[in-house]
Amino acid sequence: MKKICPILIVCLLCVFILQQTESVAITETLYGRVIVLDPGHGGLDNGASVGSTKEDELNLKICFALKEELEAKGATVYLTRTDDNDMTNRTYNYSKQDDMYLRVMKIDEYKPDLFLSIHLNSSTSSAWGSQVFYYKNSEEGKRLAEYIHEAMKPVTGTRKQISTCSFYVVRATQSLGVLVECGFISNANERGQLKSAKYQKKLAVSMTEGIEKYLNSFETSY
Repeated sequence: MKKICPILIVCLLCVFILQQTESVAITETLYGRVIVLDPGHGGLDNGASVGSTKEDELNLKICFALKEELEAKGATVYLTRTDDNDMTNRTYNYSKQDDMYLRVMKIDEYKPDLFLSIHLNSSTSSAWGSQVFYYKNSEEGKRLAEYIHEAMKPVTGTRKQISTCSFYVVRATQSLGVLVECGFISNANERGQLKSAKYQKKLAVSMTEGIEKYLNSFETSY
């Protein structure tokens, strides 16, 4: 049996390496990106609640699903909280001011490319649908909000538009970020969806798509 030419072996190895590199480039579109997820509320602050359904618990589940999707794309993802505690970790004398201050400090500590603060909305009416908020003085925040909003629309069916805000978490941070209301916990139909792991994954996939398109828009603009 003839020996395989060493040059041919080297060529085949080069082709294999290039194929693997291209595969990583296609799937890990967020490689090297640092993203922080901020599950709203926690601990003594449950946020909006309906019966036994608590906003802070659903916020965390959505963030876990979103973390999984972002990491699958190659991003490095951090959460401001990973359990049912606010940032102060107190079991008494809850302070919203302290919680928000520590939340902002934690976000900036990671020096992220961007962050998302995840929440659920509530209303005394039959309101429904997702909505993305950005700091009123941030043009990049507006662009990020638009990309995420457009990606979420096919999933949530929202008729709402992006909106400016002065929420502390997007106002006080040095990092670029938006606050995402994933739906209304007060709406019975939407609440049922928000409690579903399958729907949480759909939300995560759509938000990941919005983040990808926003970050990739800088590469295609040249």
